[in-house]
Amino acid sequence: MISATRLTGGSVVLPNGSIERLDVLLDGGRITGLVAPGTPVEVADESIDATDTIIAPGLIDVQINGGWGCDFSADASGIATVAAHLPSTGVTAFCPTIVTSTDDRRRAALEALAALETPEGSATALGLHFEGPIISAARPGAHNRKRIGFPSADQLATWTRPNGVAMVTLAPELAGALELIARLAADGVVVSAGHTDCTAAEFASGRAAGVTMVTHLFNAMAPFSHRSPGPIGATLADGGVRAGLICDGIHVDPIAVRMAWRALGPERTILVTDAVGALGMEAGTMTLGEFTVTVSERGVRTSDDVLAGSNLSLDQAIRNLVEFTGCSPAEAIGAASSNPADLLGLTDRGRIAIGARADLVVFDRDLQVEHTIIAGRTAWRRVPSGR
Repeated sequence: MISATRLTGGSVVLPNGSIERLDVLLDGGRITGLVAPGTPVEVADESIDATDTIIAPGLIDVQINGGWGCDFSADASGIATVAAHLPSTGVTAFCPTIVTSTDDRRRAALEALAALETPEGSATALGLHFEGPIISAARPGAHNRKRIGFPSADQLATWTRPNGVAMVTLAPELAGALELIARLAADGVVVSAGHTDCTAAEFASGRAAGVTMVTHLFNAMAPFSHRSPGPIGATLADGGVRAGLICDGIHVDPIAVRMAWRALGPERTILVTDAVGALGMEAGTMTLGEFTVTVSERGVRTSDDVLAGSNLSLDQAIRNLVEFTGCSPAEAIGAASSNPADLLGLTDRGRIAIGARADLVVFDRDLQVEHTIIAGRTAWRRVPSGR
């Protein structure tokens, strides 16, 4: 047997959630083998020493608005820049997110995605995530109230998976939303409930129509009450719907994260960053859609002191989830890899298995990213200190 690349000495996160000492063989951009350490295998290109590390599937962020000074809603050409930087955080694939904006900006984002060329070493854009404008005016968060509402019929007709739309966040209680949910779900678009004032009954109607996820649980939605559980109670009580969590300790208190983790479990939790252009940048001011936001130790906020996305990286979200909940590293990693892959219906991403894409992230024992591999090639590698 000949392999192009062999990762040796690491502990591998397997699809069943276990971690085992195995060597990983890569060839042709795919995982071609998982063998016991010391198994004779001829290596054609390189052998990578992964001793005392955790080898995990590449991370997938399904809600990211930008980073490194780029804002996708303002200028979708920034998708390429962010894709080049994301491997430093362990992310190998993502859904560029477009917040509530004009038809022209959504159209420009679809055109930018269609024209996108992903060079070797960049994360893959899996399709756009339209967060809005079909959201509740009562729960806009940092979205522009003036832009909230249904787009034109011609614009909605472009919202298909083949056209580049992977995911849509909307409020299921709005008139006409259930019909749209059913159409989007039938086209293969993931529909997520978010920025919503829905009741538990309206949430259930959305689920029946095709909602499979909840966008940034707790944030920009009707609060929980024991007599009016709303979308939060409905989500936590539902045995199947997945929920995104912004695990930065600012959007959601660590106690609430722990509560959600206990209810959702490792199968239904999806870590997201909701990162904006502030990711990878110093504190200061910058653009988010049509707003100017300030970045500080209190997070990313509008001039009205409303949280407007984050500067959280997905690898930090993993570390935070372990700290806040006491979950295992494998469980936290699954919430940022296999779970989002399953949400999007991707069977060859988010898992380390023979035949899967050779998208991997190598963590040290503190869950810091050491090495990111995309399609079997090094995309990013930490430079050892002192060099």
